[in-house]
Amino acid sequence: MSLLQQLLALHRVDVQVRSLRSRLAQADHYLATQQKQLDDLVAQRGDVELQKKQLQAHVANMEMESKGISDRVARLRSDLNQSANTKQYNAVLQEMKSVELQKDELDEQTLAQMERLEQIAKRVADFETVISDRQSLREKALAEREERHRDTAERLGELERERATAAGLVPADSMVRFDEVAEMHDGEAMSEVEVISARHREYSCSACNTEIPFAVYARLLGEGGGIVQCVNCHRILHLPAEAEATATKKR
Repeated sequence: MSLLQQLLALHRVDVQVRSLRSRLAQADHYLATQQKQLDDLVAQRGDVELQKKQLQAHVANMEMESKGISDRVARLRSDLNQSANTKQYNAVLQEMKSVELQKDELDEQTLAQMERLEQIAKRVADFETVISDRQSLREKALAEREERHRDTAERLGELERERATAAGLVPADSMVRFDEVAEMHDGEAMSEVEVISARHREYSCSACNTEIPFAVYARLLGEGGGIVQCVNCHRILHLPAEAEATATKKR
């Protein structure tokens, strides 16, 4: 078996291995994406819940302060009724009006904060719905990932063993070259030479359509034992099946 035939055998199984690994990677990536989005939503909900707790404490303090002012107004009203003279009466009345105005302002602020608290509580409830939906998507992604790994594990193991066997037949330097090109083109390390016109000696790389000189084609016909790469995409070139079979007989 020539080097190119060894590489072709390796390429065929390598493509299958990469395809299955890609399917598994896609499932892993989709699950990771769903998990991250879920984690982000949970974190956002935590921030909003913290705002809610802080605002609840603030409103409680304002209500307590309002109650304290109400008690003060009640005492002032009692003092007003017990005033000994007009001067004392007017002084207490003025203070009571000032305190009542303070209470009215505080009550308005408390009402505004309570309305804000309702809005935040609604946001928390909305997060619960969104998180529930995202959890469902995450569980579905997890089930799909597990199913895909389960369905492909055995076949992937078989292919990886086949690939290791095929790779073991390829010389080390050629293996390094193959892996470099495969990584460059997502596993598509090899490209068949397309015969545009044998009569006019016109050939091209079937992957990138770059013209291939006849000398390169002739080299593939004559040797079959060395790596020839496309000058444009750098894929490893090989002859069409019929041309390879004819060349093999002549070698």
